Amino acid sequence: MARIAYWESYSVAATDFWMSPEFASLYDSQTSEESAPITTTRERDPAERRDVLQAHYAACWSEGRPFAVETKLLKPDGTLLDCVVHGEPEFDANGQVQRVFGIVRDATPETSALRQLAESEQRLADFVSTASDWCWESGPDHRLLPYPKSLDGNAALQTVASGRRARWELSYAPEEEAAMALHRADMEAHRPFRDFVYTSIGDDGSRISISTSGKPIFADDGTFLGYRGTASDITQLEVARSLLDQRTRALEQAHRLGRIGTWHYRLDTGRTVWSPELYQLLGLEPGAFEPTYEGTTAYFLDDDAARLLKLQARVLRTSETEATDIRIRHRDGAPRDLAIICKAEIANGKIIGLIGTAQDVTDRKEAERRLEQLAYTDPLTGLANRALFKRRLADLFDEAASEGGFNTLYLIDLDRFKEVNDSLGHSTGDALLIHVAGVLRRELDPRAFIARIGGDEFAVLTNTPSHSAEAPTALADRLIAKLSVPVELAEGEACIGATIGIALLPEHGATAEKASRNADLALYMAKEAGRGRAQLFEPIYAEAVDQRLDLGRRLRHAVESGGLETHYQPQIDLKTGRVIGFEALLRWSHPERGPISPAEFIPIAETTGLIVELGHWVLRDACKQMRSWLDAGLPARTISVNVSPAQIWNGDFESVVAAVLAETGLPPELLCLELTENLFVDHTKQKVSTTLTALSKLGIGLALDDFGSGYSSLGYLTRLPFNCLKIDRSFVDGIATVPEKRKLLGGIIALSHGLGMSVVAEGAELTAEVDLLTAFDCDFVQGYVFSRPVGADQAVVVAAEIERGRGTGEGEEPR
Repeated sequence: MARIAYWESYSVAATDFWMSPEFASLYDSQTSEESAPITTTRERDPAERRDVLQAHYAACWSEGRPFAVETKLLKPDGTLLDCVVHGEPEFDANGQVQRVFGIVRDATPETSALRQLAESEQRLADFVSTASDWCWESGPDHRLLPYPKSLDGNAALQTVASGRRARWELSYAPEEEAAMALHRADMEAHRPFRDFVYTSIGDDGSRISISTSGKPIFADDGTFLGYRGTASDITQLEVARSLLDQRTRALEQAHRLGRIGTWHYRLDTGRTVWSPELYQLLGLEPGAFEPTYEGTTAYFLDDDAARLLKLQARVLRTSETEATDIRIRHRDGAPRDLAIICKAEIANGKIIGLIGTAQDVTDRKEAERRLEQLAYTDPLTGLANRALFKRRLADLFDEAASEGGFNTLYLIDLDRFKEVNDSLGHSTGDALLIHVAGVLRRELDPRAFIARIGGDEFAVLTNTPSHSAEAPTALADRLIAKLSVPVELAEGEACIGATIGIALLPEHGATAEKASRNADLALYMAKEAGRGRAQLFEPIYAEAVDQRLDLGRRLRHAVESGGLETHYQPQIDLKTGRVIGFEALLRWSHPERGPISPAEFIPIAETTGLIVELGHWVLRDACKQMRSWLDAGLPARTISVNVSPAQIWNGDFESVVAAVLAETGLPPELLCLELTENLFVDHTKQKVSTTLTALSKLGIGLALDDFGSGYSSLGYLTRLPFNCLKIDRSFVDGIATVPEKRKLLGGIIALSHGLGMSVVAEGAELTAEVDLLTAFDCDFVQGYVFSRPVGADQAVVVAAEIERGRGTGEGEEPR
């Protein structure tokens, strides 16, 4: 209840005024007097309001103007009272102010309420000014009222703020048409709505995403007045949400395409949580399977469950991220490869669990396994290849030796395979290698490791128990016997053999390299002993074999660097005494040992395959030399060159000869090729016949060398185009003293003449032997009785001396 006090003043000069009893109560005054000094009363007014009140009071007396002034009264206790002082003038008959009276009203409750309202409104204004939302209203027709204040934003926002249109009358995104229709239905049904999102499009094409909520407003009589609500610019939020959705979908798609699942383990609960993708990877249902350790163990292959546990323990201990590959069994039973990444989950510096991913990498692992199989498997035979053999051999020395037994390394080299391959074709050779692989699989223990390490080379690793009745050499002999049986192939019958070198491990080698080398040395010794046999490594021969291998390396270097030399031994016509030709003989001087006998280095060249290069080198060098003699005006003489069987079987030998003749310009009739009988051993007649016929068509001479020292089949002489026969020195030696040799030699010469071939007798050392050969009508002779093989410069000198009747024989030397 408001407190009001009355007061009166009767003169402008009065020093006090009358006040009602309520005045004293209002001022908390204890006086009961009905008048109070004006100065005393005015002292109760605050200084800033005192002059204002006095001015109005004076104007009321002087001008007769009423007044109402808000002021404050200072109470005795020091508090301020909000008051309104009213004053009214009273006029006399002359219109002069004769009295001023009025009231003092306590306005404290009103001002307090107004102050609280103002503060509340200010708080609301502060909230609104700092918020991203704004308030809106619409009328009964749902058209927005213009926003009373300015809003910062693009044209799309200004369109909304300007009002005068309903939302569905604004320009909005076409894809929102259905949602906008539902929103319109809600508003026309006067239903409240929350968080309706739409896009406003400005005239300039700018866009803004708005989220708005509203409630209907009704009058007391139920009349619909419109809506009030709030709206918020969520454009950036929508962009962020769209980007997040896009990235989430991309991540989900990446997980699906990459077959990646995630998992999470918490230390406090001890529970593991799988993502749906991880269940899918394993073919399990999320609602039907609990991913506990006990439940998942059965799905791991080998010891991968324990290995994964150890990895997780390390991550918990070190906080380091680790990765590993494991194999699991899918629900359908098929094995799967998973790439696991495990990371510690840390909160407030403390490990609270583990998080990780599991990616199905089965396809990649299968591809790697296939590539590894291709990388380590011989595609023809399906056996391991050389790379895998070397790795397996190395592994043997990394593993502990097997108890009660020993490992054995067999190196197997096929005999005569190259000849079969060249004569019957590569498809036949491939079929033969497949056959050999099958024999080895059948004859060896299933646990034996078998590899094809070269063209026709195989290796076997076995672990033989100490109580085994079959010794390594016995097993090797059995394999040789099985591999030496004729094989029926589509192109015909093929007959090969095998030579095997054996090394016991680790007795014959403490390292993989040493063991392989010693097995190879054993194989080399077996070949030197005649092939078709097995040889256990014997350390006593290792040094000699090393020397021979070193000799082979030095010989190859000599071929490449020009360290060889051709010597020439004259061939004499016994009827005329003229030198009708030379035999070209290879000589080699070792840089340390000096001259090496052909009897020593030629077998090495044949064993290592270098004989082909040597033969081609001698052929070219001899033809060049004879061409040089012709160009120097010397008499035309034949040049005889020895041909190794390997040169015939190595390929198109007739083309090689034709190329040399073309290169050197030597007339073909001056070249004679000497071939030994072992050319025909274990080879088909067709290859020999085809090659010799082609050579004969070139116009060169063909001589059967060392006749009588080998198989000496007369069939060679009748079927093949030989035009000269060279009698081996063993038939010439001793004819002067042994009558039986003279008879045999005479028969051979007569046979040759009967077949239309000329005869050359080799190895004549005595004049008596020359005389007998002349008596037997032998055509030509060569031997130390006339000259040893000499260098090219000496050869023409020696030939001239022989024709003058002075030989230079100095004793026998093997060629």
